[in-house]
Amino acid sequence: MVPSFGAMHAGTPIRVMLTGMSLVARLLPFALAAALGAAAHAQPLVSLPVEDVVVGPIEVSEVSSSSATLLVTTSIDLACVVVFGRDATFGDLALDQDMGGAAHRDHRVVMRGLEPDTEYVYRLQGSDPQGNFYASEVRSFRTPPADDAETGAALGVDVATLEAGAAVVATSSDYGSAFAGGLAIDGDARSEWSSRGDGDDAFITVRLREAVEVTGFGLWTRTMGSSAQIESFEVVNEHGDVFGPFEVPDAATLHAFAASGRGQEFTFRVVASSGGNTGAVEVAVYTRPR
Repeated sequence: MVPSFGAMHAGTPIRVMLTGMSLVARLLPFALAAALGAAAHAQPLVSLPVEDVVVGPIEVSEVSSSSATLLVTTSIDLACVVVFGRDATFGDLALDQDMGGAAHRDHRVVMRGLEPDTEYVYRLQGSDPQGNFYASEVRSFRTPPADDAETGAALGVDVATLEAGAAVVATSSDYGSAFAGGLAIDGDARSEWSSRGDGDDAFITVRLREAVEVTGFGLWTRTMGSSAQIESFEVVNEHGDVFGPFEVPDAATLHAFAASGRGQEFTFRVVASSGGNTGAVEVAVYTRPR
């Protein structure tokens, strides 16, 4: 059953549909702000041009085969969201990376779960503390084709997934259930594990269904722009063997690294980061297919 929540606006129900429980907690501050603003004004919702309050251009950056980032500064405080999809019906949304959820001016929105070599359209939307609603014109971008470095295909198959029977058995901490460790192995780029301010001390331990001959590891670091980004990490198995450290060039996609060893339980440990709520969108353990 798809969860939803609604607010009354001028006698008409307004309902926002959500597609995942992890999204509920992250969207709730924005939805509440919109609902309170609607109730306070008690008049038809009018969309104002967000371009009027954006400093500089509205354009995506850090575009990979599976994600794209929108960096925007506004001249007023806004709670922002980006709706996106393959056509103007959109169908998906991405929230500002600020985990506080309050209106602010420097925005980082990451659109994930994209398909390689595909044209996407998107619209930036936001609400200010007074309940005014802003929306941009519909814009577009195209993802590049995927390569083996992003997917890890050259290293084999990823067995550190819920589907493959893996489980997260320990983390340094979780930033609540919406950022729990299991989200780093769920195969969904729209969810992520976040520690609660662990910085360079963050770690996550994954136990595979069975011991395997390892051909490599993968990690897609989360980021909050100026913080929470893993710059390098190492992996330790249950025997104490250390793999790495591996340098993570950016937060745009999953990065795969060749390694050789054997094990069933692997702990991904942060070696260096920009501090704060470090974590991972996805982690991976590769082995040759049978």
